Amino acid sequence: MTVFTLIGEEIPTVREADLLTEDHPARDYPPKQPFRNSAWLRAGVFVGVMVVTVLLLISAWVAVTMTVSSVSGVARSLIELISAVVAYIVLVFVMEARTRPTELEPGRLLGLIKGIGLGAACVAICIGVLALLGAYRVGEVDPGYFTSPAFATTLLTTVAAAGLAEEIILRGVVFRLVEEGLGSWGGVAVSALIFGGLHLPNPDATVWGAVAIAIEGGILFSAVYVITRSLWWCVGLHAAWNLVEGPIFGSIVSGTGTRSSWLQAQWSGPDILTGGQFGLEGSIVPVILLGGLGLFLLVYAQRRHIMVAPIWARKAALQPSR
Repeated sequence: MTVFTLIGEEIPTVREADLLTEDHPARDYPPKQPFRNSAWLRAGVFVGVMVVTVLLLISAWVAVTMTVSSVSGVARSLIELISAVVAYIVLVFVMEARTRPTELEPGRLLGLIKGIGLGAACVAICIGVLALLGAYRVGEVDPGYFTSPAFATTLLTTVAAAGLAEEIILRGVVFRLVEEGLGSWGGVAVSALIFGGLHLPNPDATVWGAVAIAIEGGILFSAVYVITRSLWWCVGLHAAWNLVEGPIFGSIVSGTGTRSSWLQAQWSGPDILTGGQFGLEGSIVPVILLGGLGLFLLVYAQRRHIMVAPIWARKAALQPSR
């Protein structure tokens, strides 16, 4: 197995034995792995454990507060986060029998900081382009915003909880399990489509907004995972994306319908440029810039031979050695 360095980290290529990366359980060809390693079964167990955990947590909340209507905001985000973490623990340690989940190794925690830097830079560059085009300018600054309850709530829900829970679900589960069958390109496509679709229920969501976020976010986040095989990077990227575009630069986040921020921004121009009520993520600027960056990283990964091939291609490649 060969390695190359990415900002101080050694990134492994695929294993010679099964042509999968270290974040997958080992496989034999022809298949001899335990039935529990079936991607469909593992996905079902993850969903089942997550649903059961959600129901238990909601029941506990209702027992304490004596009301269902209060399960919203911070509580809902925490319930989603705890359920995703519990389900992932069961998936990794019980179903996959991995004692060393490389994608969340504590020793790679520095990737969280690097992901935050990447996410902040991506959003800042897009805002800078919009400012140069006359579509964005700062009207006022709210010096007390970062000490307000609104910021604390946003930091916990939209930034921390959403970033970690969504990355566990989409990159840690959906991408990895689809990748085992359809390869890395298939994993990128499926996880990106689901990522975009998950934003459709938001109050001011549009079909274009969902497509845009699937391209700029779904492809880029998956590409970063392919390059690093680290959920820490993806969590940092996702969290910083939400933090910088919303609470700092004053964009609506993913059509949620709310705008509360440090910089009181003024947006002008057609919706295709500003993103309209969906926010920055509905702008053509990040679609081009960040979607392009994601594709560039994937092509780079392909050339470095760290993209996982579809299962039929891996079987064909390993057949002569059997």
